[in-house]
Amino acid sequence: MKLLMIAFLGLVACSSWHWEKRGAQDGDYKQDEIFCKQQVYSGTEGMVTNASVRRMHACMAEKGWQKVPN
Repeated sequence: MKLLMIAFLGLVACSSWHWEKRGAQDGDYKQDEIFCKQQVYSGTEGMVTNASVRRMHACMAEKGWQKVPN
């Protein structure tokens, strides 16, 4: 799990975009992020691949989040 978090934070730190959702309340992002991580990375033993990142992004988009340039 620690490896997964380090990899994810590394990807986020290098990005030039962030997630936004119209009408989102405090805590909505974290709740949706946790849900999507559980759906995508469950059983992967911390393995992050391009395909899993795409699934993570698709999950967030299904929850109504959009990638917005910084």
